[in-house]
Amino acid sequence: DLLSQWQGSLPEDAPNRFVINIQPDQVEAFERFFTVHGMAEPRLYPMVRGRLVAVNDEPVDPEGFDDERARRLAERETNLSWTAELPADNRVVKGRWFKSADRGQALVSVEDGIAETLGIQLGDSVTYDVGGRRFTAEVLNLRAVDWDSFHANFFVLAAPGLLDDFPATYMTSFYLPPAEFERLNDLVARFPNITVIDVAAIMAQVRTIIER
Repeated sequence: DLLSQWQGSLPEDAPNRFVINIQPDQVEAFERFFTVHGMAEPRLYPMVRGRLVAVNDEPVDPEGFDDERARRLAERETNLSWTAELPADNRVVKGRWFKSADRGQALVSVEDGIAETLGIQLGDSVTYDVGGRRFTAEVLNLRAVDWDSFHANFFVLAAPGLLDDFPATYMTSFYLPPAEFERLNDLVARFPNITVIDVAAIMAQVRTIIER
């Protein structure tokens, strides 16, 4: 019943495929693939992997958290991205969104749930380690995210320009009608390095497990 209610609340064209590991030099060709095949062009997001190592210059110790989820979040890397526009299914609950004058500034936006879990507050400074290189930024705002939308979303969004010097890949999510499933094979054949996550198949498996 919960699955049916949740799926019933989603629009018919809610994304059912995620694609990760799109290389920077593939972005234009990837977008063109969708246009050529008469599909809605997906929005691609840059993605940098980084681990939170300090808050207000205090080192982050995973063992220092009582909450198990907080320990897991502190131990692993986080997907960092950036965008000038506030995503449609995001809402600023504290602080303000980025302005054009903030480009290149050491500012980040943090999802309010992970901020509460890790004890991060508006105005705090956070330090991330990206492949051995570190950067520190101020938390400019906290966002509420509608994760159920199945659109591409991130725990941390940086001000545009801040992460330009770090190596990034791109990811996206899109809706693929069942009748056009063969397009997925064409996509993977054209870009063999990408990873496609089939949300529809995952949810079908979850439903099967619950039914059993």
